[in-house]
Amino acid sequence: MAEVGRRLTVVGGQMVGVEEFDVPDPGPGQVLVRVSRSQVSAGSERRRFRGAVEPDPSMPLGYIETPLGHTTAGHVQAVGLGVTDFHEGDRVFAAARHASHHVGDAVREVGDSFVRPVQRVDPELTDEQVCFVRLGDVALHAIRRAELQAGESVAVFGQGVVGQLIVALSRRIGAHPVIAVDPEPERLEYSQVSGATHTVDLSSENAVDAIMDITGRGARTAFHANWSAQSLADCIDSAAYAGKVVLVGATRGILEMRLRNLLVREIDVRGSHSIDDYEHKYYPWSTSGDRDTIMRMIASGELGVDHLITHVERPEEADRLFKMIVSSPKGWMAVFFDWRD
Repeated sequence: MAEVGRRLTVVGGQMVGVEEFDVPDPGPGQVLVRVSRSQVSAGSERRRFRGAVEPDPSMPLGYIETPLGHTTAGHVQAVGLGVTDFHEGDRVFAAARHASHHVGDAVREVGDSFVRPVQRVDPELTDEQVCFVRLGDVALHAIRRAELQAGESVAVFGQGVVGQLIVALSRRIGAHPVIAVDPEPERLEYSQVSGATHTVDLSSENAVDAIMDITGRGARTAFHANWSAQSLADCIDSAAYAGKVVLVGATRGILEMRLRNLLVREIDVRGSHSIDDYEHKYYPWSTSGDRDTIMRMIASGELGVDHLITHVERPEEADRLFKMIVSSPKGWMAVFFDWRD
């Protein structure tokens, strides 16, 4: 008899529930991971769930049918034929949906490149710390796209988990000042622990004026780590002459804005999303390499993430948690589901 697993699903387009499924055996080149934790990627999953209950015409057709989930931690329960890099009992990270079990390719070819959806992890990391590596590689890739240097002034618009990690990495590199920008005062308190030297509370301050007052000339690098496109105009206007604006993560939507500052101040706008998982002579960092770097920094204490953990809940609490995430940025930061028996 097949093992029975559990996973999150959107029920009737109205709520998140838990359903059972038969856990398949791993096929050739695949691994079966018994998941202990999964982490919510609030930027992408917030929008995905909101699209189910509040349709958004800017979302691609079928987007809401994508399974909820982003990052998991667990151990290898079984391996398929031909898998030699993993063994039963290995502790791993897996890019997978919210579920008690994950069956997938150990290495997946995509065109002429490949990705590693499963990686062995540092045994000293907690399950929650392991889950941070995927959002961590998003933040680290943004830092690389910005070509950030010590001494550069930085403003980070959006203080969700990715924005918090960009703040921490910027401070670690030696950027100064590092300005956290968000409309939720509670999140700015997290930002100060993450390493922000200054904060801008959008509920009571004008972002552009505040950043100009702090820096004198604007931020040399401004990161847009916000799920909504609407703050991009202020992000661009807060950048210094010939400064850089880096768009990070799951930003979607349509924005109308004046182009004068973008053109006259010669602002360099860069997208930051993902890279192929191999080293290239012009870009010698791979996704799996970035994840290894994040794991090493967390394990050594160079990158603190524990202060961002606000919820570790059973999957049966998913509907309540997603509704909380959709309704307001207040009262939560990093949200995890506990899939242990």
